[in-house]
Amino acid sequence: MPAVATTRTTTTDEALAARARAFEAERYERAAERVDAVDGARVLSHASVPHWPDLNAVHLTDPRLDADAVEAVAGGMPVMAADEASGERLAAELASRGWEVKRLLWLARPGQLEPPAAVALAEEVPYGQVRPLRDEWTSVEPWTSDQAVLHEMREADRLIFAATPPRAFCVFERGLAVAYSLLLDTGRDGVLEDVYTSPEARGRGLGTATIAAVLWASRAARHEAVFVLCDPEGPARRLYERLGFRPLTTMHRFRR
Repeated sequence: MPAVATTRTTTTDEALAARARAFEAERYERAAERVDAVDGARVLSHASVPHWPDLNAVHLTDPRLDADAVEAVAGGMPVMAADEASGERLAAELASRGWEVKRLLWLARPGQLEPPAAVALAEEVPYGQVRPLRDEWTSVEPWTSDQAVLHEMREADRLIFAATPPRAFCVFERGLAVAYSLLLDTGRDGVLEDVYTSPEARGRGLGTATIAAVLWASRAARHEAVFVLCDPEGPARRLYERLGFRPLTTMHRFRR
């Protein structure tokens, strides 16, 4: 009996991991201007944001490709591994050739698991009402200190969220948005994204209140699972795990 239960859980985790990965690839394909299928990969590009990696990247579909094949198809573009096992293998191969390896962790939470206590502070609003917070967030990131990069990132944001419209949940104080989270709906599952609180409003649980609002909305939508992508070593992971998320699979991104 224990062996059967273990096998069933593993199969479920594999299916969840496949759905999370498929969503990540599909959302960017929807926003890309062009998608080309090549041997073992799909190549995304968008002329209006030519340097933004989410819309100009190679998504591997064949986990058997080796480093030589990846370099041949990538042509200098960022690369997303097909699955966790092949990602770890390619990480070792490509790192030795000067590629940067970034690992991101998908976590999952059962959709019908009881969410944290509802907090009346957070309310659902049109995405446009939280866009100033998104702009604030990106303005303080070191990698967006270059105005050309910042402009391209914001245009890429516009394209991505137009192709996959989010639901926004926000906390306001004195009429100003100070914390928000987004819910993306895959139909079967929900995806938590863009959890952000203004620096002056941190430490009071406002970000957690927006996450709770997302989880209640996802439960009402009868999602089978809620996914979130985060830095495996970052503090956000600890918060998500306290709220019932658990590690699911690691995604590998490779860059020259």
